[in-house]
Amino acid sequence: MSTMLDVTIAYLLEKCANNNYLEFDTIFDEVETHFVEKWKKEALDKGLTYDQIRINKIGELYRLLSVDSRFVRNSKGLWTTREGFE
Repeated sequence: MSTMLDVTIAYLLEKCANNNYLEFDTIFDEVETHFVEKWKKEALDKGLTYDQIRINKIGELYRLLSVDSRFVRNSKGLWTTREGFE
């Protein structure tokens, strides 16, 4: 089973060639497409709304990107993978 970081890495390696950067929301939207059904089930199991789970997942992904050295955020708040990472 892939993780949010697995999906993010694959997506950024595909979309961020040639020093391209993406907005966090764009990255999260891609991650969400892979996990939406799992998150809906999680919301149901925990008695929460999907929006509550989604907000938690947004924060979780942002934190993961911030602490993982494979990702770089520029001064405009856009993200890419660290140069040399494959």
